[in-house]
Amino acid sequence: MSLKTKFLQWAKTPVFWAIAIALVYAAAMMFITIHLLHDSFHSTAFDLGVFTQEFKNTLQGKILYSPAIGGSQFVPHFSPVLFLLVPIYWIFPHAQMLLVVQSLLLAFGGYMIYVIARDYNFSPRGSLILEGLYFLNPLLWGVALFDFHTESFVIPALLVMFLGLRRKNWLFFSLGLLFILASKEDVVLTLGIFGFILIIFDYWQHKKVRKTSIIIFISAILTYGMGVLVSRLALAGEPVRMLSYLSNRYEYVGKPLSVAIPMVTSTIFSSGSLFLIGAYLAPFAALPLLSPEWVIPGLIVLLSGILSTNPGQHSELMQYPAAALPFLFMAFIEALPKIQLNKQIKLFMKRTNNRAFVYSIVFLVIISWLIISDGRIQIASLPDEHDAAINQVIALVPDNVTVTASNEIFPHLCSRTDVYLNATEGKLIAPGAGITKTDWGFPDKNTEYVIIDTRVDKSFVINTLVVSGGYELLTTIDGVRLYRVNE
Repeated sequence: MSLKTKFLQWAKTPVFWAIAIALVYAAAMMFITIHLLHDSFHSTAFDLGVFTQEFKNTLQGKILYSPAIGGSQFVPHFSPVLFLLVPIYWIFPHAQMLLVVQSLLLAFGGYMIYVIARDYNFSPRGSLILEGLYFLNPLLWGVALFDFHTESFVIPALLVMFLGLRRKNWLFFSLGLLFILASKEDVVLTLGIFGFILIIFDYWQHKKVRKTSIIIFISAILTYGMGVLVSRLALAGEPVRMLSYLSNRYEYVGKPLSVAIPMVTSTIFSSGSLFLIGAYLAPFAALPLLSPEWVIPGLIVLLSGILSTNPGQHSELMQYPAAALPFLFMAFIEALPKIQLNKQIKLFMKRTNNRAFVYSIVFLVIISWLIISDGRIQIASLPDEHDAAINQVIALVPDNVTVTASNEIFPHLCSRTDVYLNATEGKLIAPGAGITKTDWGFPDKNTEYVIIDTRVDKSFVINTLVVSGGYELLTTIDGVRLYRVNE
């Protein structure tokens, strides 16, 4: 049998289509994130630029260092998984590399949904539909469209660990667990909650506790403690910034009850909270609620967003809720058979000749897209003439110099220069973001070059440059100015 014949036979199998759907998603997401967002200057220093800068500095001996966060990545977050990307960055030293990796990771998560569904004895067609619903889920689009974050490792890693738990495969379980623990400290906390819930359900249902449940719980506690210790060492005795996110993102913590209760109440019943509830549960038709063992960690992630006073975390589709997605899908996959076995549901499906199933899928797709369309997809656009002007100015900046740039220009320079954020950007950062130690550029620091886009940058920055007399204007293209320090 020829190789071509074997391929044509394989192309007719559900596995081929599961892989093909995942690759199509990856290609589409690369096009959107690279061409429609990054190339049109809708990616940002926080966080695509910061991660790119950290890899560049790591190769120069400054481990995961970025002046934009005022130190090493280990100061605000515990994400050793980033070290796996350093060799890839060494080969492809561009910010776009991170967007490619993220797209592939999230695509692999979709394939894992197919594999898990087949493991739960779903039909090949049903498993492919579930994979499609994964790729249409608003929570996935939230993490995919907002720069690069280590949460993109979490989704496939959790699914691999779940598959290992179901199959009692120690290799899958260990690999998934290791990647989760190395991803980010708040995900580690979610994992610890999941381990604790498993211990309770194990004892409640079987009067004994599985080793895997204990391993998940203890490893999460130890890893979080390690993260706090590393952060403390990186800060050289200063307060651990990782722990400060509680007060940064939940401003009512520590306040008198007379102040805290109204703040919590208004946060819970705000339009942002309703949006998050819809983003989490509506695409699943709330079916995960029928599987409490799996859904509780996801709901806790939901609650952490609802209760947050940080606007980005509270009301927008961003990376924060990413860890909830695998839990919700597992709960969804476990809940569907329970629904199908219900006598009334079976009779209803029979009477409608399964048209109700098709209508349900269409409903889930419509709801998902309505939520997605309210996210960052709105700002995606083809690069225009002004974007081309910015690129022309950027091309005039030599390599290995110090540059001050705006939040959106930052990611386009950080792989070949020492770039700093314009000091006025500090006024635009939400208080709950936890950015407290940034080493700002001009006017706080006289970098060798300064790029000013007069369409977006504050006018007093330009006036400062002119009045100071310390800089000369090299060129202006479509309102984008390049200054160089006077020698």
